[in-house]
Amino acid sequence: MRRITGTHVYSYVKCPHLAALDLHLSRAERRPSTEWEEFAAKRGRDFETAYVQQLGVVQPSYPERDFEAGAAATRTLLQDGVEWVHQAVLMADDRLGLPDLLRKVPGASRLGDHHYEVLDVKTSGRARGDQILQVVFYSQLLAELQGRMPEHGALILKDGRHERFLVADYLAAGNEVVAALRALRADLGASRPFLQAGCQGCYHDQRCLPELARRGDLSLVHGMSHGARAILEGAGCANVTELATFHPDGARARGNLDAVLLRRLRRGAMAHLLGKPLVEERPRAERFDSAAIVHLLSDPFADRVLAIGVLYPAREDGAFTCELPAAAGDEWDALKRLVQALPRATPLLHFGEALPRWHEEHAFARDADPAIEARFVDLAKRLRSAAVYPRAVFGLADLVRCCLGRDPLRAGHPGSAAAWAAAPDGAERLRAKLHADLQDLAALKVAVLDAAPTPVADAGAVADAAQDPAAAPTG
Repeated sequence: MRRITGTHVYSYVKCPHLAALDLHLSRAERRPSTEWEEFAAKRGRDFETAYVQQLGVVQPSYPERDFEAGAAATRTLLQDGVEWVHQAVLMADDRLGLPDLLRKVPGASRLGDHHYEVLDVKTSGRARGDQILQVVFYSQLLAELQGRMPEHGALILKDGRHERFLVADYLAAGNEVVAALRALRADLGASRPFLQAGCQGCYHDQRCLPELARRGDLSLVHGMSHGARAILEGAGCANVTELATFHPDGARARGNLDAVLLRRLRRGAMAHLLGKPLVEERPRAERFDSAAIVHLLSDPFADRVLAIGVLYPAREDGAFTCELPAAAGDEWDALKRLVQALPRATPLLHFGEALPRWHEEHAFARDADPAIEARFVDLAKRLRSAAVYPRAVFGLADLVRCCLGRDPLRAGHPGSAAAWAAAPDGAERLRAKLHADLQDLAALKVAVLDAAPTPVADAGAVADAAQDPAAAPTG
């Protein structure tokens, strides 16, 4: 029987099916890590190593993967009262935990007049629920060893700050997750994949994504939720093909699913079968023909903007200019120079929250022009509401694939930007990636925002696609 670990807890919060696969499959069945995933993992390891070296930690010594010996060595260190333990081994019944750090704190326990609490080192800038529940899992194992539940747990974030929390506040949620993991360990069939934002970066994506496509799973539909999928399946609508022509008679027949939501989901199923976005009817007052597109490549770990690019006008053949700030202090002036080179009042199209969030963080300490922020227009929001897409979309890469039929990573993965910055050809690669992303954004503007509304799909065409999805057009 495979032991439940902190990694399973962490994975479950992200995706129950990911945790289920990890409980049943060997590591050899995962796809190999990509270059940028290896870079991010190494960065995390290096950060943890650098942090713990300053603490004077002690690490239990035991033969590799002999966790029983590791648990015994850990127990000895805790009984001896060492101040810090790195990579302790905690075991109880069917659970195994390898927390980053245990810290000695006052208060009697089975160990003596002291006990320990758990800290985990993370490279994120703020605490997340999956990280907290992982610490709670370790805290429960520690409590069984020392005979006392630690009052607090903590996450050590990338700036060295300790984000402390009360373990008791999360015990009920932690117990629910462990119970769910035991059920999944007993039956892999109790879990199913669901297309979500993290799927493209998951090491099981080559297993789950083809499975979803084979089944015509409802999670492929733009706008689908777990709850809506369950309601539709309960109402007898089992896949995308059936959803495209699903016309229930009354609220009970549709599982009391909101009628407006059902119409939009049905339209998403039609888009899937037809293989193209269905552009919605909407006001057309703003066409942004004279707009510019601004795009950033950043290093979230270092809180740095590595490259800023502008395409003006917002067409694929528009003039491309960019700046590669050498240091954080150069970022603000780099954006100012790029914007000042544009005609005054030019709308500044961007994708997502990266640009406005960065601008807001820096504006208070800078000579900021409020008029610049007023010119920001979020393409992500506009694109999301302008059409129903042939599959669920979560970011720029999804939109590029399903609307333009292009490889959004042809110039590299944005997660590699930090690695490129230190490479001999880094500047060239950053410029190439910026230009490719800007051209994709310009093409999406034309293909969706500037396009005429799609006529209501001919019922016969959709019916034909429903009977033979392979025959549906894919353009």
